[in-house]
Amino acid sequence: MPADFEHLDPTSELRALSGARCLVTGGLGFIGSNLAVALAGVGAEVTVIDALVPQHGGDRRNLEGAQAPIEVIVADLGDADVVAPAVARSEVIFDVAGQVSHLESMTDPLRDLDLNVRSHVAFLEIVRRHRPDAPVVLTSTRQVYGRPRYLPVDEEHPTDPVDVNGVDKLAGERIHLLYHQFHGLATSALRLTNVYGPRQSLTKDGLGFLPVFMRRALDGQVLSVYGDGRQLRDCLHVADVVRALVTTALAPGSPGQVFNLGHPVAHSLLDIAETISSAAGAPPVEQVPFPKDLARIDIGSFHGDYAKAKRVLGWEPVVSLVDGVRHTIDFYGERPWYRSST
Repeated sequence: MPADFEHLDPTSELRALSGARCLVTGGLGFIGSNLAVALAGVGAEVTVIDALVPQHGGDRRNLEGAQAPIEVIVADLGDADVVAPAVARSEVIFDVAGQVSHLESMTDPLRDLDLNVRSHVAFLEIVRRHRPDAPVVLTSTRQVYGRPRYLPVDEEHPTDPVDVNGVDKLAGERIHLLYHQFHGLATSALRLTNVYGPRQSLTKDGLGFLPVFMRRALDGQVLSVYGDGRQLRDCLHVADVVRALVTTALAPGSPGQVFNLGHPVAHSLLDIAETISSAAGAPPVEQVPFPKDLARIDIGSFHGDYAKAKRVLGWEPVVSLVDGVRHTIDFYGERPWYRSST
C-alpha cells in the first residue's frame, strides 16, 4: 500500500487474531470480504458463509489478493446441516450478512424479513448449540433511528425506523442482544453509518448512494444530488469498520451492548458528491428534484455520535473522506471488473 494510504491498513490492530479461527457471514460481500481478507492477512484461519443472493454485492472475486486461503461456504445462514460444522470450529464470529436496500424492503418486505431476521435467528440457534462461548459481532445500521430528533445521534436516541429494512435490522440486533441476556451468548451490535471503500459492488441497485456516485464518477458521468443537497452524512471508510469489528470482538465490555459507528466530520451530500467527482475527474455535480418514492423514506440529515465506542472499545475512525475517496477511486481504477455487471 502506498505510504500516503498506510493509515487505511487495519493490519496492525488485527494481529491479536493471528492464528484464531474466524467465521464471517456475508463474507463475499462488501464489508465481509474486506474483513475476511484483512484477517487472512494477519494469519487468522478464515471461513466465510455467503448465500450469494443475486441482488446483493457478493462475489467470489472479492477475496482475490488474500494472503492466505479463505474457506468459502455458499449456503443460507440458517442451514444447520452446512453451517453448524463451521460454527463449531470457530473462535470468533462476525455476523455481517444481510439485506441493505431500503427501497427493496418496501417493495418486497417478506424477503427482507427472511434475510434480516429469520435467517439470523436460525443462525443464532446454531451458535447457541454448537459454539456458545464465541463472541458474535453483528453489523446493524443507523437506519434503526429513523429521522433524527437531534444531532449527533447517540445510542439513547429513540429508534423509530421509516422503512421495513430499518424495522428488520432493529429486530435482528435486539434478537442478538436477547440471546446474550437469556442464553449468555457474547453478542454485540454495531450500528453503521454510510460505509464506502474497496470491494463494494458498483453495479447492484439499492446498496446506497455512495456506490452509485463511485460508479458514475468512474464512468465520467455527472453525479446527481437530490434536492438542495444539504442533508448531512458521516461517511465511514471500510478500513475503520474492519477495525471496529475486531475491536468489538475482543473488548471485554462489548457483550450485550450496541455501539454507534460514526465519523467526527459530517459532510453535505453535495460536498460528498463533489469530492468523489473531483477525485475521479468527472463532470460537475448537478442537483435534481427528489423522486417521490425515495422522499418518503428519506431521513434528512444524520450524524452519529460514536462516544460510547470510543469509551468502551477504544475505537475511533482515522480515515478522512478525502483520503478514503482517493484510495477507493484508485482501487476501482485498477480493477475494472467492478464496474461491469458480469
